[in-house]
Amino acid sequence: MNQKVMRRLIWKDARTLAPLAIATLIAIFGFNALLWLLAEAVMDVDNQTRLGLSRMIWIVLPNLLAFGAPALLVGGEEESGSLTWLKTLPVSWRGVALSKLLVALAALVAVWILASISYWLQWTILPDHVIAWAENTRNAPDWSAVAVFSQWVFSLALLLTGFSLAYWFRSPINALLAVLPAMVVFAIAFVSVEEYLLDTRLRGQPQWESISALQFWTVLGVPTIAAIGVLFALHQGMAKRRIAGPDESLGRRIKQRVSGDAFRPPSTVPMSWYGVSLALRRPTKTHALLWQAARQNVWILLSLMLVGVFGVTVTVWGRSSGQELASLVAAVALFGIAGSTFYGDSVRKRCVFLADRGVSPSLIWRTRLMPTAIAVGLIFIALLVNQLISDVIYRNGLRFDEFLMCTMLMFVGYALCQLVSQWAPRPVFAFLASPVICVLAFLLFYPLFDAYRAGALWAAMASIPVFLFASWRLTPRWLAGLTGRDYTARFIGYFALAIVLPYVLVLGIRTATIPAEQTQWRTRMLAYEFPQRPSDDQLVEVHHAAIPELAYFWNGFRRDELLSPPKSDQFDERLDQELASETSVGEFVSFNELTARVPYWPEGYASSAGASSSVRFGADQLDVELRVARVLLKWSRMVRHEARFGDSSFERLAQISEYAEWIAADILHRHLDEGGMTPEIKELVGMFPEDSLVLESRRNSLIASWKWQAGAASFDRPMSLGDRSPRPHTEFIARIEELRRDRFVDQTVKLAEQHWRSGAMSGVWEVPNFLYSAEQAGLSQVMRPLYEFQAHQSIKRLKNRVR
Repeated sequence: MNQKVMRRLIWKDARTLAPLAIATLIAIFGFNALLWLLAEAVMDVDNQTRLGLSRMIWIVLPNLLAFGAPALLVGGEEESGSLTWLKTLPVSWRGVALSKLLVALAALVAVWILASISYWLQWTILPDHVIAWAENTRNAPDWSAVAVFSQWVFSLALLLTGFSLAYWFRSPINALLAVLPAMVVFAIAFVSVEEYLLDTRLRGQPQWESISALQFWTVLGVPTIAAIGVLFALHQGMAKRRIAGPDESLGRRIKQRVSGDAFRPPSTVPMSWYGVSLALRRPTKTHALLWQAARQNVWILLSLMLVGVFGVTVTVWGRSSGQELASLVAAVALFGIAGSTFYGDSVRKRCVFLADRGVSPSLIWRTRLMPTAIAVGLIFIALLVNQLISDVIYRNGLRFDEFLMCTMLMFVGYALCQLVSQWAPRPVFAFLASPVICVLAFLLFYPLFDAYRAGALWAAMASIPVFLFASWRLTPRWLAGLTGRDYTARFIGYFALAIVLPYVLVLGIRTATIPAEQTQWRTRMLAYEFPQRPSDDQLVEVHHAAIPELAYFWNGFRRDELLSPPKSDQFDERLDQELASETSVGEFVSFNELTARVPYWPEGYASSAGASSSVRFGADQLDVELRVARVLLKWSRMVRHEARFGDSSFERLAQISEYAEWIAADILHRHLDEGGMTPEIKELVGMFPEDSLVLESRRNSLIASWKWQAGAASFDRPMSLGDRSPRPHTEFIARIEELRRDRFVDQTVKLAEQHWRSGAMSGVWEVPNFLYSAEQAGLSQVMRPLYEFQAHQSIKRLKNRVR
């Protein structure tokens, strides 16, 4: 064959492969740019995730080209009929096969070069602390010759395997489905041979560190060259069989029977349910088109549906790495099902046949979606049934947020992939473009998901009607074969609308529900002046140990840990020092140590082992508990006294005073029940702060914390109003959420301040809109003691009992 013919063959194959090659190059550049943008400006991607995503782009996209190139170059020409046309030309089968292989190799090399450069740039632009972290934790990229060589060999093996199966199977979809199990077999066989030659163990340390580099590369290279040679020989044999062999085969006859007959009615009544229905009555347009749509993809749908059901089952019941692999398998099956929606009608432009018969485009669109939608629905039912069985019997299924994410991704992914199936420039290209476009859509959607999680997932459902409406509106153009630039521009427009719509819905609702600014109230609060502290009154230093830790506060077993030496050494002496101190809180004993000595608290929790023993505490249990109550009440009065002058934050008041009074009241109630009234108990009841001090301390500390947070006043110490909820990483979302939180903080503080200014001791949680406002402001935790413990009612009952 002369060079002129070869050049034209290469030009033809390059034009055929161009959509996939260009899309892969754009995806490499776009995904790296998007990852850099997200990591730097949108989301705070942790170091390991960022490096992992960069490595995934470097590996997956070149292999995606190697995976799809044979399907386009061989299967695509089978679909268009040009492979049969080549047999009529004076061209040898070797020239045809070599041309396709050279074009695919050239594209693969170009993609690998761009992917490697992009991966290197991602590494070089990382901050110094991330690079140092990666090097110290062995997460740095492996640029060794062995790592790069193994990646290239895998891609070349994937390419040759894909070509061999593409020549073997006349259906490009069957060839694509067969590549993955074939590569698994090849990888297992190759690794087994290498392990045997290198004398390694499957789960252990290699035994070949002492061999020379020449020996190593010989043992590594010879089997590699042999394996590639075998794959190339298989490629040549399959190419000769397909191009130079006879056209008729069992597979071709099955394909013609499955897909070809779907586009022409039988000349005689066949022995099938459809033939019998023809004999009895004329089918409706809907039934005929639905039968046609199902028949041309029946084997693809059945096989992928079984794979999808298996994948979601293992996802629910599996664990760790097996669960992740099953999720990937289920996703691939769903991509394939959705990608086959318009596949059969796109082959050889069969859809034009329907356009010329006066059939309603809406009817065609509806009947094409029904088989694939039913298949996806059955996979979802399998997911739902497995989840229900797992929850009812074993209670170890997916969490609700995981199940919600799987559900949303399943239906949103189907809606997007069916649109890609209609838009794809070449029919088989839809199966390759679907996962890439889905990943792109998720990356664009991630900032909203990162900020709102479940709310963003529910909002994502709004994109489903957009994708379905897009394919319905584009169906007339698709039927007429008008799939040029205008068609692609409309596809991009609908895709952009579907991505933007969830943002508009979520952010629109969040913006519309922002409370109005409390201008007059803010002015009055900013001008509020706290009572003047007497000149002889000293500031009280509150140590961090006086703040209870919830991990110990609610867990009796954790409190028991504090009773063992050395933390409990000289507790009695330290307790006396704490009672004698007039200028500090929590200097000698901690809140956790005090509550550890109350074994029956809180009510409803089991007593700690041996807690009632007097030997354990070194003193009478009654005396220990009453001394604990005395310290807690002393702390409460001192902190409230500081809060009255605006020198204690509301968070500190809630964490110390409200907790301390609740525990002390519980201790005294129990001792009244068990031992009756004593002078000491009566004295302790009198130590509870007066109602006026409680109200004034709550109100003034809340105002002080609000003013400190607003930056309107300078304080000698931090006056936190509570931990802020995590700030969204996306700047424009963070601005909306910051304004929203500030407005709800104002509203919550206003409602509480007005309630306490009116003289009401309890019932702040009953104020209309207070609980919702506190939740939206992120103040639920700091307000929790006020409406959950209800210490005021307990103290009131206690005072009535001692009168």
